[in-house]
Amino acid sequence: MILSQLSVRFFRNFSDCQLGFSPGANWILGGNGHGKTNLLEAIHVLALSRSFRTHQSRDLIQWESGQSYLGGEVRSRGSDTWLSIEHNSLSRRYCVNRSRVDLLEYVGRLSVVVFSTAQVEQVKSGDASRRRLVDRGLYPLQPTHLKRVLDYGRVIKQKNSLLREGASGYNGSYRDLLDSWNLQIAVLGAKIIKSRHGYIEKIRSKLLLRNNRFTPENLTLHYAAASAVDAGASLKQIEEQLTAALNSARESEFRTRKALVGPHRDRVSMEVDGRCMQRFGSAGQQRSSLIAYQLAQMEVHFDLRGDYPLFLMDDLDAELDERRIDRLLQVLGAKTQLFITSNKPGFVRSRSAAVAADRGSKAFRVESGRFSETTTVH
Repeated sequence: MILSQLSVRFFRNFSDCQLGFSPGANWILGGNGHGKTNLLEAIHVLALSRSFRTHQSRDLIQWESGQSYLGGEVRSRGSDTWLSIEHNSLSRRYCVNRSRVDLLEYVGRLSVVVFSTAQVEQVKSGDASRRRLVDRGLYPLQPTHLKRVLDYGRVIKQKNSLLREGASGYNGSYRDLLDSWNLQIAVLGAKIIKSRHGYIEKIRSKLLLRNNRFTPENLTLHYAAASAVDAGASLKQIEEQLTAALNSARESEFRTRKALVGPHRDRVSMEVDGRCMQRFGSAGQQRSSLIAYQLAQMEVHFDLRGDYPLFLMDDLDAELDERRIDRLLQVLGAKTQLFITSNKPGFVRSRSAAVAADRGSKAFRVESGRFSETTTVH
């Protein structure tokens, strides 16, 4: 899978940007605040329709324009596909080969993995961030999972709004509304839990095989579905368990005025040599654990899709030491297309030739949102 071209208009600090990429390594050089990370973000949004930096989609659009455009040519398994997203404050328009499609038909045609400070913080922070990390790996493989997560989020929001109305929720009409939301939570939630469990089990098996190639510690991934639901049960059994848990939690939810049951409370954790990585892992172990997870994620993607996702790396030299960087680039260089940002030309100069040995490389400079391709790095 290769992103050969990218077109960006009115996205972040890019007014009009047209770039052609190498199938190997693409190095993005520039000072802080000039747009290096914005380029990676644009690629991520083109792939998944979501940013890895913010939940506020309006932040992505230049305020004076009112809408943004992202387009790119994807080469995968012998065919070329043009993807595009037009985005304004009210809606998004998804197109494949310039024909409008819905989100389910769009997602999955371009897959990316991103390593950045934001992802390291997600691994270290709460379960919600780690759930998003898992879900984003699932979206290209199961686009229906994205729709279910979005639909589920709307149902939880509506249920919480009902519960916040307090004691009035005990009358008949509100009980009927609550039952309606609970039914949807059980149906959607069971499918979300089942998908997460299956995906995490595949990641776990890959970690056993791949982890020692990047870090000497043993990394284990744990998934615990909320409300003591058995994530390994059948879909029907999970739905029944969720229904029972929702019924049992009815009074507690009225008291606390929020939804207490469902996959929005699932727990995802990592252990390094049997110890909780979030609590006891060093900064280096946390970064290495994320890389190990992402390498496993890429192998799962390859098994299911027959190609590797693009790998986006933001300020790699600031997050990893040189030994780990060289090992990572050695593993990835022969497998996938790379996009690497840095503000240190010396870092790029010392590694670009080695990474580009088989697949080629390009280097770009960015200044105030304007890109120029360069053949030398000084």
